[in-house]
Amino acid sequence: MVGLVAVLKIKPGMEAAVAAACLKMAEAVHKHEKDCLLYEPYVPADGSPAVFFLEKYKNMDALAEHRKTAHYLEFRDTIKDALAEPPQVSVLKPLG
Repeated sequence: MVGLVAVLKIKPGMEAAVAAACLKMAEAVHKHEKDCLLYEPYVPADGSPAVFFLEKYKNMDALAEHRKTAHYLEFRDTIKDALAEPPQVSVLKPLG
């Protein structure tokens, strides 16, 4: 099992566009990636302009495949100019 946390810091005024793209991306992942066990976008409760993705994959191969999908590549292209900095991504392994 592989976990992942991705943080997208958003430029002011771009929050709605990024939110729409994130929801579209999550829908595509849920529909097309059977080895993705969790893929959920969250926003900070304090209203900060960011999106946090919590993700879980069956294995590293599933994560690698996720990054090759057409919907992932389209998502990255769609949001690239709306981000204040490159995404912060942490790939995680189970503790136990």
